[in-house]
Amino acid sequence: MDKRQSIWEICKSIMLSGMLLGLGIGAACAGVIVDTDYVLKNKDKPGVVLVDARAASDYKKGLIPGAVVISDKPGAVVLRDVNARVLPVNTLEKILGDAGITRENEIIVYGAKGDTGPDVVFWILEYLGAEKAKVYHGGMDDWTTAKNHITNEARKLPAAKFTAKVRADLIATTDYVKKNLKNKDIQFIDSRTAKEHSGDDIRSVRGGNIAAVNQVSIPYESAWVDPETSTKLAEKKVDNRDGAALKAPEALKALYKGIDPNKEVVAYCQTGTRSTQTYAILRDMGYKKVRNYDDSWIIYGANPDLPANNVTYFDFVKVNAAMSKLDGLEKRIAALEPKK
Repeated sequence: MDKRQSIWEICKSIMLSGMLLGLGIGAACAGVIVDTDYVLKNKDKPGVVLVDARAASDYKKGLIPGAVVISDKPGAVVLRDVNARVLPVNTLEKILGDAGITRENEIIVYGAKGDTGPDVVFWILEYLGAEKAKVYHGGMDDWTTAKNHITNEARKLPAAKFTAKVRADLIATTDYVKKNLKNKDIQFIDSRTAKEHSGDDIRSVRGGNIAAVNQVSIPYESAWVDPETSTKLAEKKVDNRDGAALKAPEALKALYKGIDPNKEVVAYCQTGTRSTQTYAILRDMGYKKVRNYDDSWIIYGANPDLPANNVTYFDFVKVNAAMSKLDGLEKRIAALEPKK
């Protein structure tokens, strides 16, 4: 378990002192981001479904006892199309229903610590009207660190009927974004890297950011204890995901201090994936009006008619020159190889 004291822990302490007895609000105290203790105490209760959102290549190495899987593919992949757009509602209903999940269940989603996959699933569940969806941010990493039992057998639930009650107020479309660019009451958060925001890292037809009058750049990993964890893992400077733990509540409050909880928030990134973690964190902090921009920059940035800041384009002259040099280098290497 990481050092972050969850809302659940705070509420549990208050309940032990008897302050909430009889008020009927204990169940509401858990927040949407839960920890290992919460999962241990609640995963086997009636009506609770624990979902492993990882790919089969990962969950077959071990999963939390009682967890169900949606598919052999990661949950964030199976619930979206090949362009990372949310699938039609009737398709989502069938996928979730076939897995034995209903909208009325308490659904706890997990994966690897800090991975955005569970956040994508969590956001989609809330979009479909699941009012008791939660995300276990620490996931398998925190579970195994605490030396809890794991299994190789996923739980099999009988097929159920998932009937969506779509929350259109939790998703931002490109049309919605375009209409609200000059609306000061709509706060845009760019969850991408600083270089993507500035246009130095181009990942669409053009680089840059959405030209909204009320926008701030807060990379989603800024909410981690060590925002450089992903880079360090890739460079093999660390061998665990401990740095992906969320910062303490006070630090998160400071990070998002410029975001008014009484105004609407639209989180976006490259494909509406990283921004779902920003979405989950803000929801856990008590923000009520949060949307995830599903199309995000990959669609917005590809349309030159949509206003953008820090616009950059690929320098194809330099790209072609670099490719020519590479081609020449390959030919020289081939000439040095011994002939068969």
